[in-house]
Amino acid sequence: MTTIYKLKDGDRVVATSPADFLHQLRTGSRFDHSGTDTEYMHRFARRLQELEGYLVSTESSEAFLADLITHGFVVEE
Repeated sequence: MTTIYKLKDGDRVVATSPADFLHQLRTGSRFDHSGTDTEYMHRFARRLQELEGYLVSTESSEAFLADLITHGFVVEE
């Protein structure tokens, strides 16, 4: 099943799973797409904490996506 996720900045990510969401988020990044998906997830979480003031889980792609949705950074369409 494919899901469309709308990001806070208006971009959309089309993904088949939380791991695919993370991969698409990294490869679609304009500024930070190097390294592994896991490394990107950790950098992304740190940036969110600095810029938005909240922590998101980096335990797994599932927890990461769930926290992004909980905090309103991502909306499932």
